[in-house]
Amino acid sequence: MKKNLLLLSLIMILFSCHKTEVIKTAIKTNNKKTTTKDTIDQAQKDKVDDTVNCIDVVIEILTTAPSYVEDTKGLYEAVVKNGGTSIGITIEGSPNPERDKALDYSKNYVLSLHETYPDRMPTIARYTFDPSKNELYEYNTAEDSLMPITFNKDLLLKYHKTCK
Repeated sequence: MKKNLLLLSLIMILFSCHKTEVIKTAIKTNNKKTTTKDTIDQAQKDKVDDTVNCIDVVIEILTTAPSYVEDTKGLYEAVVKNGGTSIGITIEGSPNPERDKALDYSKNYVLSLHETYPDRMPTIARYTFDPSKNELYEYNTAEDSLMPITFNKDLLLKYHKTCK
């Protein structure tokens, strides 16, 4: 027994003192950029782009309207001075709510202008674009009605080209 224990200790000492040598070799890597071809069917791609561009045109119609431009002049600076972070447009309703990332379905585009603060996002104005009448409206809270506002009518051509 004593002999076995001595032999086992000797083997352990030999292996613990054995130095293992590691040889390092360089491995070649490929640093070339690879590009892959888009495999989405072109018809599907056009369909998605049309819907996305549609809401972009509606937002352009709103943001270039003279009354919107006048109402938002200096608004960002005032919000930041008051402790806010930004102003923004929310798409509350849309004929294509999933694709436009709207909150709900509507036959018209319903947009709201809001101020953004760390603890709240108050809505300060609501707008509706009616594509069947080619009209842009601002919601009048006091009278609970939609009031037509002027906008760049040339954008209607862009809207109809993009959205139809």
